[in-house]
Amino acid sequence: MKKPYFQPYWWRLRFRADGEPEWHLMDSGPLIQVPNEALKNASLEVWANALLEEAPYELEDMRGDLLLECYEEPAPADGTPPIYSRQIHLAAHTSRRIQDDGLQDRTPPPTV
Repeated sequence: MKKPYFQPYWWRLRFRADGEPEWHLMDSGPLIQVPNEALKNASLEVWANALLEEAPYELEDMRGDLLLECYEEPAPADGTPPIYSRQIHLAAHTSRRIQDDGLQDRTPPPTV
């Protein structure tokens, strides 16, 4: 049985804090390969959008622009444009996670 062929892609994130002119790599290591499993039933764009949808919740303490760059090679030469890129803004938001602080609702019941 033949294995399905997936075009391999690699990605990295850059961040630019609010008010700053320069972009900085989020990780100084090598580019990360997009999991083939993620591309089995979806395009690179769909995978990238899903990753960036989670970013505001994973990086909730950061404020600024986040740039995802995807490449067809694991070590692109300087100046090689990404095959896909997308930028989002990280801003203050209400977390979708429910945090239990141990407090109960102390609102008195309505009087009849």
